[in-house]
Amino acid sequence: MKKLLLICLGSLIFIIIFILLVGMYKFNVLQDDIYFSGKVMTMEDKDLFIGNWVEPIPGAPKSTDNIQGFTLKLDGSASSINMATLVYQSWMIYDGKLILTAKSIGNGNSSISKDEYKIDSVGKNQLYLKQGKTSYIYRRKK
Repeated sequence: MKKLLLICLGSLIFIIIFILLVGMYKFNVLQDDIYFSGKVMTMEDKDLFIGNWVEPIPGAPKSTDNIQGFTLKLDGSASSINMATLVYQSWMIYDGKLILTAKSIGNGNSSISKDEYKIDSVGKNQLYLKQGKTSYIYRRKK
């Protein structure tokens, strides 16, 4: 009877540990990236966004050289990555949106624009944005 009780107790402990590990995996605890919803993001959450964010250049052959994006800095300034005619100047988060201020210098003219992107989610290595019906997936570049 004692052996049976020990076997049952051991099995129960094994099942509990298994369920905990599966739960941790399901909720991204053991995965590479943990995502935060952008619905309530504010500038208080800016540390999640600091860094270089890139995406493949649309229509270009897949290569580590064919990327474009932006760098978001702690002081609120921003810069472009591989975009000569769109110079990012600053950024902010307001009402769940990433707002990028950029200077367009194409065609011999220059203009300042503020582009707003809805923040779907942000993680350690990926940033999901939407602008209208268009979705963007940026990866953190180290």
